[in-house]
Amino acid sequence: MPDFPYINARVRAMRSRLLDAARIEELLGLPTLDALLQSLGSTPYAREVQEALSHTAAGVRAVDEALARNFSSTARRIVSFADGKARELIEFVLVRWDMLNVQIILRAKHAGRTTEEIVANLIPVGRLNDAVLKEVASQPDVAGVVGALGGLDHPLAAPLAEGLAAYQKSKDLLALELRMDRFYATYGLRVARGRGHDEQVVRNLLQDQLDATNVRTAVKLQQADALSKEEKLNFFIPGGRLSEHVFLLVADRATVEQGLRLVRVLGFAVRASVDDPAAFEREIDLALLRAQVNLYLKDPLGIDVVIAYLAMKYREVVNLRLIARAKALGIPRDRVRKEMAGV
Repeated sequence: MPDFPYINARVRAMRSRLLDAARIEELLGLPTLDALLQSLGSTPYAREVQEALSHTAAGVRAVDEALARNFSSTARRIVSFADGKARELIEFVLVRWDMLNVQIILRAKHAGRTTEEIVANLIPVGRLNDAVLKEVASQPDVAGVVGALGGLDHPLAAPLAEGLAAYQKSKDLLALELRMDRFYATYGLRVARGRGHDEQVVRNLLQDQLDATNVRTAVKLQQADALSKEEKLNFFIPGGRLSEHVFLLVADRATVEQGLRLVRVLGFAVRASVDDPAAFEREIDLALLRAQVNLYLKDPLGIDVVIAYLAMKYREVVNLRLIARAKALGIPRDRVRKEMAGV
């Protein structure tokens, strides 16, 4: 049975193929999108870029497709190294990307976005591959998305199906998403039960993700002045380190700063104001990403290395996507650098 010492040896070899900071800076400094595409032809993304350009003339779309396919094949390769409990834990880590992709699709359908806009923002890493995500994203509405996931027998389909009738009546997308988050928490705690090191690392990862979700939700609830504390707690997801008390502090504009001081103690070094939701959420996301990348220096014989590598790969893909859009739109290098993940 392959275990993590064997798996990690393979993953460390894969890490050597990540682009270093100097190469990323070189790509950022290129003058045009065409120059970026040409330069990517001498990176580990070369094959996927060539395949994408063979059927699309749109530069940004070609970059998106190439990066997505490369990341997806990378994740599948890591899963192929494992079996038994190690495989189960790795597959759970990847479910997070499935959930993020489903959230993107749900939000876009709720807002009436086009399929093309949706697909450009998806990163197929988990069970939902590129072709499947495109099929799900092509559904006409939220109900269609839930039905498509049900037809795939995906674990996220059940909580969404349970909440669909309520969503159709209230159009409360947050409540529907929270059903998925609660299922994810329960599912993760079941997969990672046990006293072993790897199970503990996955539980810690899950707790960080739940804390981040609760903080984001609490900030949104500041706009819901009509809700009582008890009603706001209906949006709280247990299982993380963040307490209901801190959740309510952040959910109230009068006590948000007190609550954020306690959030920072948990490791979320947020400095952005909650009045700038995009910047605030970006800092939460970066704190999560850094915590995962830092696992690479932890136990060399545990799942730490796999989680860290996947975070590094994700960071690279996100930054390359950002660079491609910047080249297409003529955005200055310094501005792009400030937006890049982990830079």
